[in-house]
Amino acid sequence: MNVISSSIGMYLIPDENTLLETECLFGETVEILDKHSNWIYCKSVADNYHGWVKEKSLGKFHNFTHRVIANRTFIYKEKNPKSKCIQYLPLGSKLFVNHIWSDWAEIVLSHYNVIAFVPTKDIVSINHKLKDWVKISEQLNGTPYKWGGRDSLGIDCSSLLQLSYETSGNIIPRNTNEQVNLKKKEVLDFNHLERGHVIFWEGHVGIMIDKINCIHANAYHMKTTIEPIADIIYRMKKQYDIIKIMDFN
Repeated sequence: MNVISSSIGMYLIPDENTLLETECLFGETVEILDKHSNWIYCKSVADNYHGWVKEKSLGKFHNFTHRVIANRTFIYKEKNPKSKCIQYLPLGSKLFVNHIWSDWAEIVLSHYNVIAFVPTKDIVSINHKLKDWVKISEQLNGTPYKWGGRDSLGIDCSSLLQLSYETSGNIIPRNTNEQVNLKKKEVLDFNHLERGHVIFWEGHVGIMIDKINCIHANAYHMKTTIEPIADIIYRMKKQYDIIKIMDFN
């Protein structure tokens, strides 16, 4: 089954009033494992995350051909920016494209049984690889912080890394405790930080955009911010030291 809402919350138990674990995005595939009332217990095929989601947010799509590369875009009823917007799509959403014109892509919305359109500038081929994936993290600068958030309306630190790095063609785990164990070259000299180096604290992660500045989604500012790594370390040292620096280039 696939996500047919812009995004859906995933929870440890079938109750929206509990802590949000993560979010699944439009078009992403889930494997159904169990059902309770109007809830589905499932596994996200992309990152193997397990949890409960609302059944009404699931449907069936064609195979995917494209994904959203903009922070957000809209599905339009017609090839006209003044036409009705059916719903928004966050960064990372998956689509089946029937046909592409210069400015518009025709997509299939099987759950509505309609043909609709998205701007071509906001999507890329499903196999597209962006060498400078850090550019996507910078694109998300200013995005509000949201614990468990993966929809670009609100994200947390580990989803910032996961969503950004996916644009390079790499699927990585959702949470920092798994991301920190990826087989990446470890950076041992703090004086040689570069763009694309990723810094892990216990329960937190940031991405270097150059030798000095780091971007991270954080609860201190309650948004995604770019600031000198020295300032982040000064604050974090009150609780946590850096546990690892890794090269994601």
